[in-house]
Amino acid sequence: RDSGSLHMSMQVDLRNPELGYFDEGMNLSDAAVYRDACLPFGQATKLPPVAYRSKVFLELESEKVWTRSWVAIGLQQQIPNAGDLLPMTIGMHGIHAQRQADGSISARMNRHQHGGCRFVPEQCRSGRQTKCSITSCNYTRDSDVMLANPNGENTDLMYKFVGLTPERLAAVKFETWGPFLFVNLDPECEPLATQLGGLRAAMGDDFGLSLTLSAKSWIDFKCNWKLAASALSRPAAPVEPANKYLNAEACYSSIEGPYALSNSSAKMVWLFPNLLFSIEDDSIAVVLLQSTGVEKTLARCFWLAPKSETISQTTERFVQWTSLIQKHGTQAEQTHRDYAAMGAATHHDAGTDDLLLEDNIGAYNLNQFLAYRLPLEHRYYWNAPIMDAAMMQRRAR
Repeated sequence: RDSGSLHMSMQVDLRNPELGYFDEGMNLSDAAVYRDACLPFGQATKLPPVAYRSKVFLELESEKVWTRSWVAIGLQQQIPNAGDLLPMTIGMHGIHAQRQADGSISARMNRHQHGGCRFVPEQCRSGRQTKCSITSCNYTRDSDVMLANPNGENTDLMYKFVGLTPERLAAVKFETWGPFLFVNLDPECEPLATQLGGLRAAMGDDFGLSLTLSAKSWIDFKCNWKLAASALSRPAAPVEPANKYLNAEACYSSIEGPYALSNSSAKMVWLFPNLLFSIEDDSIAVVLLQSTGVEKTLARCFWLAPKSETISQTTERFVQWTSLIQKHGTQAEQTHRDYAAMGAATHHDAGTDDLLLEDNIGAYNLNQFLAYRLPLEHRYYWNAPIMDAAMMQRRAR
């Protein structure tokens, strides 16, 4: 397209998300699109294929889910010392969490608004790991934790995140629960406790804090994040839900074991959208999912164990567990390929007549969560990224 139409497209993208999200002949913000997925469990279908293969749906999720929910970004054990910094891209926004000198944690928008972007520019949104000289966003690969200098000061590498005056950066809503770090980019969000529902009372606030981060691994899957999460949370055998999903604000699903990643009776908790964890005897197994493209998901896997557990014990358990993650992730990749091929080659036909019933209670509950969140209307904020679409349009004239 010519440069003028590109500038206009960017201006619409950045300033007017309320104009709607349309793809494959559907208004993706319309609750009717998800009607069949909201039938009682056993009658409900899976989401239509557009939910797993559409770039427009990815952008809708960024606006209505990732930037409007409490999203897990990591563990307290990852940044134990003053100055340690954890970067993460949430939807299309780059943020970081940093341990302060008094032991507290601050979460902020990144200083650099291109590469670890406050808003990912149009040309980066393909999710194909665009080459970027600044890097550190989920399109070029978020950095792992950056450890501070021994004196607690920021390293040179941290400059692109915090600049010279971190206190002047835009703050992000931040809370912790147990070992988990959460952020919410919506300035008008409800407290984390609302999203936790009854989990907080059932598990307490301090669970897992005494455990050590004993092992970690990043695993990539070539599938949509929803399919990866569904595969990893699947019960080992079909089950009837113990209770119906009645409250769309209770944003979690509990699966009484055994489930896909464990042969034990451990309970898997899926806190929507992206945190799955289970308590395995005296340890906690954590999968933190990051959507890095329409058909790309990064699973950040952590093993929290008591200090008494030996390295060999941890290694054996972690290897067995991550092998199961790989196995079920491979199955999710095949499911994604099936969805990508469903309907006409151009995907104008969503193929909804061919949808299967949803037999995974975790995935069913996620679908209810999405069906509630995606049609919601919000106040929209102009973030004024460095790539100011209006300024670019003036230049084009």
